[in-house]
Amino acid sequence: MLDTLGKLPFVVSYFYDVLIFSKSWEEHLEHIEKTLSALREAGFTVKPSKTIVGCEHVNFLGHIIGKGQLKPDENKTEKIRNLRVPTTKKEVRSVLGLLNYYRRFVHNFSAIAQPLTELTKKSSPNKIVWTTECQESWDAIKKCLTSEPILKVPDPSKPFVVQTDASNKAIAGTLLQQHEGTLHPCFYASRTLKDRERNYAIIELEMLAIIFALDKFSKYLLMKPFLIQTDHAPLSFLKENKSKNARLTRWALAIQEYLFSVQHIKGSNNILSDTLSRMT
Repeated sequence: MLDTLGKLPFVVSYFYDVLIFSKSWEEHLEHIEKTLSALREAGFTVKPSKTIVGCEHVNFLGHIIGKGQLKPDENKTEKIRNLRVPTTKKEVRSVLGLLNYYRRFVHNFSAIAQPLTELTKKSSPNKIVWTTECQESWDAIKKCLTSEPILKVPDPSKPFVVQTDASNKAIAGTLLQQHEGTLHPCFYASRTLKDRERNYAIIELEMLAIIFALDKFSKYLLMKPFLIQTDHAPLSFLKENKSKNARLTRWALAIQEYLFSVQHIKGSNNILSDTLSRMT
């Protein structure tokens, strides 16, 4: 399907699921015609009963997409709301698989989910021990995913803002854009720290979070000017590359291909900082 529709910029396809997006009704009709022509030439057929045309919102791959917004499918969030507490390592893995699919909607998912992730390690028993920390993690993730989490669909024509933060457990980044004078999140990303990274200094962890975020969001950021907002003032050296720390210097050089500027903000203005601080 990718070979057939991959050259059409207004089409997103995943196996046999095809999504056509347009700015107007006239444009939509034109896009549909071009898509059907491409499918017909490739020998594919379309079943009318499986087709929806001209919708403002559509359910696509477990997400509700429309009017510049993205949120989880309500049927999926209801399933998450009704999940029972897992009792075995296998059940934890299965549950985390579902929760991971929607991690982009959760502030610092990796840090919040860490107590559950620990239960899946090879050294953990198959019959798990459910602690208070596990329950708090479980409740926090379910609350995040069942309280109407909404992301803005990235608009390539508008500048992006990247916010990052770090703790002694995880690093995280958020891709944001201005909409009607307010910054709105487009994407959340996070991961837990590796063992060797837990020995890093604070400034190194903050820099690692920036490296991680730029890599995650690179397809939106490369070749475009954007702003990095951080609540760690010493990171203002990024553009000047004046650090005497070899690791920081190496990382600073690695991101010089990006067209960014750095802005120091108060922790209270960083949408990630409260979540991270609560998880330390």
